[in-house]
Amino acid sequence: MATELFITQLFSQEMVVAGENLINRLDSADAEVQAAFWVLEGDEDKPWKLIIVSPLVTSEGPRSYYRRINNMNELANPEESVLSLHDIYATNIHNRFFKAFCSIKDTALWKKGVWLNNRLGKNYLSGVYFDDMYIYRMNDELIVDSRSPITTSQDLTPLTH
Repeated sequence: MATELFITQLFSQEMVVAGENLINRLDSADAEVQAAFWVLEGDEDKPWKLIIVSPLVTSEGPRSYYRRINNMNELANPEESVLSLHDIYATNIHNRFFKAFCSIKDTALWKKGVWLNNRLGKNYLSGVYFDDMYIYRMNDELIVDSRSPITTSQDLTPLTH
């Protein structure tokens, strides 16, 4: 069985690889990943979280989507590191980070895609602050109406045991 990666406030190449492998497995299972990114919020006690945005979180429910993620982790190669469900937030397209980032879709920054696979430290986007972020994917075709309310961190649905 694959080994679980320990996540802290220090961003590592192992995190990038484990996240990328999970996203690839989710893609192969038609999990409709619209956005995927690591985020470090401003609280010193909070570690990095991998945010996975999918409309299936709404249509299937969060528990079902976490089961899907867990099943994909179980398919990992034994020598591969996987992410704990505690380090992953599955959310819908109304997520505040997703909406804030998509607010730049009509800018040159979006068109150049310079933010993909790069870290974006200490930024505000549409009034949403983050200490650091690493973005794998942002699908701008599903950007929600800007009048929709930005959700709170309580809408990032973690699996409870």
